[in-house]
Amino acid sequence: MVMEMEGKEMEATAMMAESLARFFGASGPLAEAQPDFEAQGPLDMSGAGKTSQEAPEKAPGGEREMEMETKAYVLAYDLPSEYRSDYYKPATDKEAENHAQAKAAMKLIRSYRIRATAKLYACGLPASNSVIVVPTKKLEQANKAVEEVKALYAELNQKLKEMGFPTLPEPLICLIPQVEVQVVSWASLAEREISRKLDNMIESMAKKLEELGELEAKKAKTMRYKLKAQMRELKSIEEMAEELGIDVKGKVELLSSMIAEAIEALEAIEEEG
Repeated sequence: MVMEMEGKEMEATAMMAESLARFFGASGPLAEAQPDFEAQGPLDMSGAGKTSQEAPEKAPGGEREMEMETKAYVLAYDLPSEYRSDYYKPATDKEAENHAQAKAAMKLIRSYRIRATAKLYACGLPASNSVIVVPTKKLEQANKAVEEVKALYAELNQKLKEMGFPTLPEPLICLIPQVEVQVVSWASLAEREISRKLDNMIESMAKKLEELGELEAKKAKTMRYKLKAQMRELKSIEEMAEELGIDVKGKVELLSSMIAEAIEALEAIEEEG
């Protein structure tokens, strides 16, 4: 009973941090941590990847220093999930002696993973399922997030021990400095990902606007809070995109206006209720 209450409490806390993770999606192997330049089409790599014979002559001192200056960071991560056999197998086997505890353990791990993912996603823009491009001004926040994620998993492992389950391995997270030519490649991936997600959100918001008239006052209040949080997230995403040279202003403005319209309609529903 105690574990069930604790699991519900963790789920409630996780919901507050889950919005960013839901915006972009959140899981995947560290194997996707390197961009596929050929798959993205031709890019001006300014000699990157060429042999010493093919590479252009070195730039003068000042220009060379600018080329090597860190312009952003890549945060690559792999977070242990709840689908490990130690938990998943008994959780899906109703005859298992620890079936109920395994289900509770999976729920607990999921809530911690969602919180950890949200902390990482708040630091930058996703380029793939397990890679985030972090603007230089967000470096301090990213370093702090990495430590917080490790602390979360240490806390989780202690709870799993108390439940009689094996602990999870430590999360794999690394921050890699990127010079300008590398940032161009990662930014192109991030731009594609953001554009796709914004398109989906615009389509989803259009459907919600059509359905608002049938919403109850209680549900209207909950949705209004979520939309206000989403509006703040959009502002943060736009600022990070701008620093990385990604133009999402048009789509963000359209989505923001749709959210503002929905919030206004929800407020009217609450007043009527």
